[in-house]
Amino acid sequence: MNGYAGEILKVNLTTNVIQTLDTSQYVPDFIGGYGIALKLIWDETVGKPFPSEYSPDAPLVIATGPCAGTPAPTSGRSEVVGIAPQGYPQPWVADSGFGGDFAKQLKFAGYDAILLVGQAPSLTYLYIEDGNAELRDASSLQGLTTLDTQEMLMQAHGREAAIASIGPAGENLVRLAIIEAKTENAAGQGGFGAVMGSKKLKAIVVNGGRCAIQVARPDVLLYETRKIADELPQGSTAGIGLPRKLLTQYPRYCVRKQSGCTSCGECTMPFQDYYENVPMHYIGTGMLSGVYHCVAAAAPALLKGNTDIEAGGFEIAKLCDWLGLNEWEMFEGMNWFIQNCYNAGGLQTLMGQDLSLNQNGPAVYPKEEAEAYLGFTPEQAVQFIQAMAYRKGDGDIFAEGTPRAAEKLGLQDLVWQTHKHGYGPHWDGRYLHFVHFPMWVISAALWGTRGRDPMNSTHGAVQNYHRAVKEWTDDGPIPYEQLKVIGRKVYGTEYAFAGWPDDEEMGYRDKEIVVIWHENRHVMKCSLPVCDQSFPMTYSTATSDMVGDFTAEVRLFNAVVGTDWSLDDMHKATERCYNVLRALHIRQGRTRLEDDSIIRYFEEQPSMYPDEPQTLNPDLYRQMMDRYYDRRGWSTESGFPTRAKLHGLGLDDVADELAREGKLA
Repeated sequence: MNGYAGEILKVNLTTNVIQTLDTSQYVPDFIGGYGIALKLIWDETVGKPFPSEYSPDAPLVIATGPCAGTPAPTSGRSEVVGIAPQGYPQPWVADSGFGGDFAKQLKFAGYDAILLVGQAPSLTYLYIEDGNAELRDASSLQGLTTLDTQEMLMQAHGREAAIASIGPAGENLVRLAIIEAKTENAAGQGGFGAVMGSKKLKAIVVNGGRCAIQVARPDVLLYETRKIADELPQGSTAGIGLPRKLLTQYPRYCVRKQSGCTSCGECTMPFQDYYENVPMHYIGTGMLSGVYHCVAAAAPALLKGNTDIEAGGFEIAKLCDWLGLNEWEMFEGMNWFIQNCYNAGGLQTLMGQDLSLNQNGPAVYPKEEAEAYLGFTPEQAVQFIQAMAYRKGDGDIFAEGTPRAAEKLGLQDLVWQTHKHGYGPHWDGRYLHFVHFPMWVISAALWGTRGRDPMNSTHGAVQNYHRAVKEWTDDGPIPYEQLKVIGRKVYGTEYAFAGWPDDEEMGYRDKEIVVIWHENRHVMKCSLPVCDQSFPMTYSTATSDMVGDFTAEVRLFNAVVGTDWSLDDMHKATERCYNVLRALHIRQGRTRLEDDSIIRYFEEQPSMYPDEPQTLNPDLYRQMMDRYYDRRGWSTESGFPTRAKLHGLGLDDVADELAREGKLA
């Protein structure tokens, strides 16, 4: 099979039975990676009561796609899909992902995905090498950090082994627990480290093997790889936004710039700063090394805003890595909630100490960037992080995630100001990520229908344009008016981004088209897989009309697999996958009411630009979403898909199950 290893590993941790499934049952209809994972979860749960997040019956899938293990740019990605404990009030089926060498090692070992079910009787790790897999005792790894776990396993299995592991937070079922691979590659959002912990699975170790990944058209792949690598600097966030924003800081300790994630396979964009021999002051003695970038570099928001490399932020970011905690929620979600509560008089003590936080901090977004911090001392931050990971004192309350902690503390009336579906702000036009109208309208719809923070793979819908438009950011290269041309050619409508600065009705026109397009690209990127910070290339500074190479991913897929799909063909496959996700959510109890639950946040929390519409117009938004559901082939009342829609996607089995449960429109 061109592009695929050919087998899926199914591991029952309860019975210690390991078997294989034929990948050809799932591809190319479900593409690979994320798409395969969704169908595996559907097949594993259909006809049964839907499991809870920590049930032994809850499936967890780690998968990659056809481009992994080939030279395709940015294809070193692994996707994690399951029932995400971080979700609230319902832990929806959701996804996360990580970079590194795990994906290609898994392919070289002979597998496209790992399907995990059951619960081991004691702490275990899964070892995979060259077409063989076995469960091994992990009692000696109990309580170890993610990095110590990896070090011990590399001593046992070689320095080249690819390892995905959990830390103490995962073992203790902290709902913010991550799965860590190498040093900075993590499946961060969702809490999937806790799912591994519930299954008593400490780590997965892969040592590759002799499986050669066949490429249908190697010459075409090499041509496209070179072409796309040349295009990326002119047509992606990684090329236009990030290098300008992330200039090397603290040159005394910065030793190099490197590719997007530590050792992330086939990355073509070296924009991260790696620091070495930074003195430790708060989490131990000696020196500390690692990447300090993006999510990790938000650590000062938990402190007093001092961004100096020795002020504590670098150390608490690494502490989160070691213990296996979600840095984004710690630094850009939970912290805003704590601050809002403090400012409202609702949370004045924590961990037995009176709080003295930043009183000028954001209720929505600070007037000045310097005010965007919580105000913990480094010592308080270290104590809080450790208390969460080990479920000690107040840390045990917050280990349940921010909304559940709010319930426990009687502060649930404040948590909606920061959290949607259990996740903190992320490119929604509020708090850290202020974006112009109507971009946050698009963000609102993306937030509405997903089971998690959608920005793991839809940066291209909001962040990319915010950082590229001349009128919206310092030295942005694309005039706002040029978005009409990009809209026509990429999305099929010149109104894709119309409405800025103050035409409210126009700000909702055709935005559902953009939302669906980027939801489909989310599936595509996570199924091939390729990097969200690099794709899609919807714009370019190197073309006369500034339209980017937005079909690049499809050409990579065709070159690897041997298909001749058009973009429409690919979007139909992604729509098939997205409808399986929707069906899984519906089986979990989702309706349009859950989709609309985000309206209050966007309606009552203003954006920061006073000369633009600052809050969501609920009537215009609901009208836009009516059009969204019509285009999706879902009921505008219930949000359920129609039989005709599912039949057209070859999902009659899905339609039959939903009809049996009375959940088919």
